[in-house]
Amino acid sequence: MKYLLTHGHLIIDGNNEYLDGALLIDGERIQEVYYQSNKVGTIDEEYEVIDLKGAIVMPGFFDTHTHGIDGITFDACTKEQLDKLCYEFARDGSTSFLGSISYDLPTNMYDQRWDVFNGYESKWNRFEGIHIEGPFLSPKHLGVGDPEKFLKPDVNLYKDVLAKTNVLKQVTVAYEREGAKEIGKFLHDNNVRVMVGHSDALESDLDENVDGFTHLFNAMRGLHHRDITLVNAAFTNKYYCEVITDGNHVSENVLKLVMNNIDRNKIVIVTDSSEARGLADGEYVSFSKHCIKKGTKYMTVDGHYAGSVVSINDEIKELRKLGAKYTDLLLWSSLNAFKLYGLDQQFGTLVKGKYADLVIMDDDLNIKNVYSKGKFIYDWVLSKINNILCLFCFSVIWIKCLGF
Repeated sequence: MKYLLTHGHLIIDGNNEYLDGALLIDGERIQEVYYQSNKVGTIDEEYEVIDLKGAIVMPGFFDTHTHGIDGITFDACTKEQLDKLCYEFARDGSTSFLGSISYDLPTNMYDQRWDVFNGYESKWNRFEGIHIEGPFLSPKHLGVGDPEKFLKPDVNLYKDVLAKTNVLKQVTVAYEREGAKEIGKFLHDNNVRVMVGHSDALESDLDENVDGFTHLFNAMRGLHHRDITLVNAAFTNKYYCEVITDGNHVSENVLKLVMNNIDRNKIVIVTDSSEARGLADGEYVSFSKHCIKKGTKYMTVDGHYAGSVVSINDEIKELRKLGAKYTDLLLWSSLNAFKLYGLDQQFGTLVKGKYADLVIMDDDLNIKNVYSKGKFIYDWVLSKINNILCLFCFSVIWIKCLGF
C-alpha cells in the first residue's frame, strides 16, 4: 500500500520534530519526509491520503527485554502462541522486540525453544531475536529466582547454543563470577550483546566486552559513595542502561536522576514484562512462585517484583509526566536500542529510506494506530472482523434462501 500521511507532529530523531509534517510511505519504506504539509507537491493518485490532524508520529518502539504477555511466555510458547505475542506487542507499539528466556527455564529445555524460534518471522512486527537472562547470575541478587538454577558460569553452554541457533542476540550475566569474562569475550566475538545484571559486580569487574546493564537499579548493588557499583558506573556514560520506567521498579525521583544525569544516548527503556501483562488483576504463577497482579504492580506474595505488567507506551507516558521531551522518548524507546544492536541504519528515526515502522498517538500519548510491515495494525484487524461479519451475514442469507 501507498500512503501520504499529512498534518502530523513528526518526531524525527533525537533532536528534531516537525509540528505539521508529512510522510510519504510506499509499502514498508519511507519515501519522503516533509517538514511542512503544505510543501507536499503533486502525488501519484495511487497514494491514499490520510490527515493525521496533529497526531504525534514516532518510530516504532523496540523492547529488548520482555518475557511475555497475556499468559504466554517465551519460555514455553508454541509458534501459534508466538504469533499472538507478536500481535499484542505490535498493538502496543512495539514494532520490534527481543524475546527474553528466563533464569527459571532449565538449560536442557533450550533446544526445544530453538525449534520454535529458528526461522520465525512475524506478520505483525519484527522478531529480532532472543535474550537469555542467565543462568549464570549471582545468588546475592536473585530477584524471584531459585538459587539452585543460578549455575556456575560455563562458556560451553553458549557455544552449544550458537551452534544450534542464530537468534541469540543478548545475554545477561553476573560479571563478577569466575568464568564470566570468558563468556563475555566469546559472546562479544560472536556479535551477541553482553549485559551485566542480577549481579554483585563492581565496575572493576567489567571489561571491554560489556555493553551495558540489565534493568538498572534492580537486582544489583545500589549507588555507593565509595564503591563503584554498576549503578555508579551507569553515570560514567560508557554503558547502555536498561531501565524499567513503570514508576514501580524505579521510583519517580530516581527516574528524574537518570533522565537528568545519564547520557540520553545510553538509556534504553525496557518492559521486562511478565506473562501477567494484559491479564486481569489477580493471582498467577511466575518463575514457579505465586504472584499477585494489582494495577501496574506484579509481585510475589513475599514482596518481590516479578517483572512488570506494562508496555513501552505506558512507560513513555510516565517519563513524559516527569518532563521528558518527545525527542528524548524517541531515543529511549527506539533509536538507542537499535544502535545497540547495529540496526539504526534501517530503524529508529523518520528518515527517507528507513522502514516505516510507526506509532501514531494523541497528545496524551494514547496509541491511535500502528504502522508495521506495510500495514496499519488496527485497519488490518478491522478488515478481518468485517470479512468474518460479511461471511456470517452471507451464510445467514443463504440458509434462509434454501428455506431452512
